[in-house]
Amino acid sequence: MALPPERDIQSIETIVGDTRYRSRTEARWAIFFETLGVDFAYEPERIKLSSGESYLPDFHLPQFKAYLEIKADNDAIVTAECARARRLAADRPGQRVWLAAGAPSFDPPNILTFEQWPIEVPIADILADPENRYHFLQDRRDDGLYWLQANAVGGGFRQTFLVGGPGVETDHLREPLMLPHIASAYAAAAAARWD
Repeated sequence: MALPPERDIQSIETIVGDTRYRSRTEARWAIFFETLGVDFAYEPERIKLSSGESYLPDFHLPQFKAYLEIKADNDAIVTAECARARRLAADRPGQRVWLAAGAPSFDPPNILTFEQWPIEVPIADILADPENRYHFLQDRRDDGLYWLQANAVGGGFRQTFLVGGPGVETDHLREPLMLPHIASAYAAAAAARWD
């Protein structure tokens, strides 16, 4: 699919540590995960999709059992470029496949989860509902465990689910919070500067 004509965003290759990221937004996500102590691999493997296309996800997050695609914070770009991520979710039932629209952000939440959506559901329908956008939070009891949460839920409880991390899960039923460790990861990603 062709990119929307309003795409005037130029990606700037950015080096963090020993890795060259294709964009500063991807680099900010790497800093976010490094600060959290979450293992990740950047562009780890090219995946052959049932459509015949080849797909290279931006990140693999083994402790979250997820692939994460990074796109600009622009719904038109997300709409144009999400097809391969959605196809991966359809090809591998149960595989977590997420897309972040922009850099790490607590507010507004900007992570879309594709594994629960049949591929026939138009991306415009998913994007139209703010309840479908998540952010990361920290487990309030278990260090090193993280959750995805959607705050914009009208008339009910927020959608929240444990995604994992390097910590050990104990048995408790408490919503996650914005605790200092995850707040520092959001801050580190936002504060990163390059010459």
